[in-house]
Amino acid sequence: MAARRPAKIATTKKERYVKLCPITGKEMTVVRYVGSEHPSGMYWVVLEDFDGSEDSIRKMIPTH
Repeated sequence: MAARRPAKIATTKKERYVKLCPITGKEMTVVRYVGSEHPSGMYWVVLEDFDGSEDSIRKMIPTH
């Protein structure tokens, strides 16, 4: 019986999708938010501006 080839891992991708903030024009990153007062899920945020305050949570953009 022939040996199987190992699966290719997708981490070798060099290209990534960049989304710019519509308010500040800064680069946004996808994060997973888990909270009790707002819906949990994947959101776009500007990491350098995100401090966990209610205002920064309101500025999160859903990925879907």
